Amino acid sequence: MPTGDKWRRRDAGPVVRPYAVTGGRTEPADVEALDLLTIVVATGEPVADEPGRLTPEHRRILGMCERQVTVVDIAAETTLPVGVVRVLLADLILRGAITVMRKRPAGQRTGNDVLQEILNGLRAL
Repeated sequence: MPTGDKWRRRDAGPVVRPYAVTGGRTEPADVEALDLLTIVVATGEPVADEPGRLTPEHRRILGMCERQVTVVDIAAETTLPVGVVRVLLADLILRGAITVMRKRPAGQRTGNDVLQEILNGLRAL
């Protein structure tokens, strides 16, 4: 095997460029913006796996989404760039396999009375 910067060692493992994982796509298709702290979870609906459409990366992400997980946690666990994770998540959202957990509007956030009760309970410990 030639030495130098041009060739990689055989034991270096597979090298797959991010654009190969997403099929050349760089932006999520037809879904709202997925920021780093967006929480996603599997819907539990069966996913029709058309030949060649669900990649191993899709399946791994779907497995991680069996519990609520953030976009950044998926990127860290899969060691994929966040942009790639967003594209793959968008694919799964469009298939109905996962859903985004919506944040509560400001008017529906927990009131101070509930927070005060929690604080009182903690002080009682």
